[in-house]
Amino acid sequence: MLPVTLLLSIIFGAIGFIVTKDNASYLLSGYNTMTEQERQAVDITAYLRFFRRFHFVLAVSLLAGACLLHLLNANWASQFVALFPLVAYSYFSVKTASFYRAVAKSAWPTNLFVGVLVVASISVLKLSTTAYESNRLVLHQHQLEIAGDYGFSLNRQAVYRQRVVNELPPIAYRANGFSGGDYAKGRFKVKGGKSVFLFVNKTKRPYLLLETAKGDVYYNHDTLNMQTVSDEVGRWLVAKQ
Repeated sequence: MLPVTLLLSIIFGAIGFIVTKDNASYLLSGYNTMTEQERQAVDITAYLRFFRRFHFVLAVSLLAGACLLHLLNANWASQFVALFPLVAYSYFSVKTASFYRAVAKSAWPTNLFVGVLVVASISVLKLSTTAYESNRLVLHQHQLEIAGDYGFSLNRQAVYRQRVVNELPPIAYRANGFSGGDYAKGRFKVKGGKSVFLFVNKTKRPYLLLETAKGDVYYNHDTLNMQTVSDEVGRWLVAKQ
C-alpha cells in the first residue's frame, strides 16, 4: 500500500508544477475554454500559486499521513489514502470556483463535481464498514456460503476437498475484488495465470483452503480458529456421501 501511496504523492506533486502560466491556456481545465477576454478577468498568477501550493500540500500530507497511520493500523492507512484526496479535491473545487467567479456563467458544474466527490466519499465510508472485517463462512444444508463483500455460494457437490494451510499463493494482481490494509477479498490472479479467490485477513494465519469447482478458495476469520472451522467443513462434506 505504501508504494502506491508514494506513486500517488509523486503524481499529485508533479501536477502542481506541470501547469504554468505559459501553458495554462492549454492544460488548465476551465481556463482553457475561456475566451481571451474572460481570461483577463482571472488572476491566473494568484490561482497558479494556490494550485501549486494545494498539490504540494496534498502530496506531502497524503504520504506523511499514510506512513504515520500505517505504523498504528494498516486498515486506517488504507482508508485515509482512499478518502483524503476526495475531501481535499472537494475543497479545491470550491476554492477554484472563487477564482473564476468573475467569469463563471453558472455554478452548476462546480456544484455537480463537488456533489460527485461527496457521494464518492460517502461510498468509501460505507465500504469501510464491511471491507475491513472478515466475511462469514456459513454452512447450509446443501450449500456453503461465503457471506459478505464479493462472496458467493457453492453447492455441496462443488466443494471437493478442504485443508488448513499456512501460506497464500504468490499473488500477481487483483482481478475483481478488494485489497486494502490487511484484507483481500474477491478473485485474484497468481503468478502463472491461475485464478484463486481470497477472503482473508493477510496478517492472520492459518488459512482454510477449499478446493472447489469454481477454483481454490482461501478463507480465514479475525477471531475464529481455522482448525475448528476446517473440522466443521469436513463433517459437512462427509455428510454429502
